[in-house]
Amino acid sequence: MPLAWPAADSGGMPTPVPALAPRTLVRPVLLLAGVLGLLACAVSWVDFRPNRLVQGEGRTLAALGLPLWWGLPLAWAALLACGWLAARWQRVLAPLLYVATAYGVSHLLGAAATTLVSEDNPFARVSPAAGLWLSVAALYVAGFAVSRVWRPVGLAGALAFVLPPLLGGWNTLGLVQEYRNVADTFWPQLGTHAALSVIALVLAALLGLPLGIAAARSERLAGGVLGFASFLQTVPSVALFGLLLPVFSALGRGVSVGTFLAWAGGALALGLGLTRLRRLAPLGGPVGGLLALLGGQALLLLAGLGLLQVVQGAWLGGDGLSRDAFSPSAPLGAWGVRGIGAAPALLALTLYALLPIVVNTFVGLRGVPSGIPDAARGLGMTPAQVLWRAELPVALPYVFEGLRSALVLTFGIATIAALIGAGGLGFFIQRGVEGNVPDLVLLGALPIVLIALLLSEGLRRLGGWLTPKGLRAGENPV
Repeated sequence: MPLAWPAADSGGMPTPVPALAPRTLVRPVLLLAGVLGLLACAVSWVDFRPNRLVQGEGRTLAALGLPLWWGLPLAWAALLACGWLAARWQRVLAPLLYVATAYGVSHLLGAAATTLVSEDNPFARVSPAAGLWLSVAALYVAGFAVSRVWRPVGLAGALAFVLPPLLGGWNTLGLVQEYRNVADTFWPQLGTHAALSVIALVLAALLGLPLGIAAARSERLAGGVLGFASFLQTVPSVALFGLLLPVFSALGRGVSVGTFLAWAGGALALGLGLTRLRRLAPLGGPVGGLLALLGGQALLLLAGLGLLQVVQGAWLGGDGLSRDAFSPSAPLGAWGVRGIGAAPALLALTLYALLPIVVNTFVGLRGVPSGIPDAARGLGMTPAQVLWRAELPVALPYVFEGLRSALVLTFGIATIAALIGAGGLGFFIQRGVEGNVPDLVLLGALPIVLIALLLSEGLRRLGGWLTPKGLRAGENPV
């Protein structure tokens, strides 16, 4: 207990007395969540449409007249009041109220759909409105405050939210009805979207990590590498697809696999050879690096397209790559190199994912304290050993942050791939926008957000596990 020191007594010595501990612990974030939740109960909770094509009409919780609907604003008010309670009461009440509120939000959404969709009107659609989205935002904000009290409460709240749909409470919701209509194509498109994004991330990492290391090692290369990666981000995705379309169309029809491998492999070998001669030829380093980059990118792209066809064949039950595709005389079209399809989408996603990987690798290596490589060289390590054993472990948190950013970026941009026939969840978004069906748009967008967040969290945990213990605690490694 803290001590307060009053004025000295008659003996001249101050007498310590216990000070009053603070009775309350105000949490502004929890107060904000309560205000957002109460506001959500006052606006439209769902949109009701007699069929999937007409304009929706908003319905509030009060207008719906659901049983015990008043319990939700009461729970938000209790969470709001909990922000002023003493800390010991917050530790008990806040997690319970948060989990109960998460369940109530999800349950009332399903109950609203069940009330509005009847057997007499099976074509009616009920979609989430502003009130539901505000409630989700309030739950997200409240999760930050309550997790300070009890860390696993976020997972408990998520489980409480998904419990009603798992028990069939959302079966009459428009989102679920649209899923039933496209269930046969949903999972193949989801697999295509995930395969495109993950393969593009792997290709970008294989290119971006060496580029970031080279930029961190050379001042002359740093400006060009970072400028090139930044320039790629400024090119609109649709414009890039349009630029790549005639190139891949010509390659797929007029170039054989053997010719492509010879040119790409020759460019890679010549580029690596020129970089070795940079001391004899001033332009050997930049020209060799460019040739090696182009050759390596071409080979990686062909390997990625082959892997994508194998994954799609296994996921969709198709044949994948045929034996004839491995013949040197086979056209590149047998590997999926076409003007419309996966080839331009995969290359565009790889190029867009380069910037966060290159920049974070560069920043991480440049931020390594000079004492670490000096100590490693003093121990007799070679330059390669200094990089792998001393510098990269320290820069690993930055590298994984770059991979996380690139992963979220590729999952989002892969939505546009549906415009050029590459498939993916953007197919449903495009159909929903064209037909003015918001539930179909949600069916394509929500899985993208959820999967990207889950994979991002997985990479964050993997990066934390691989990071040295001293760096996990934020300690100075020197």
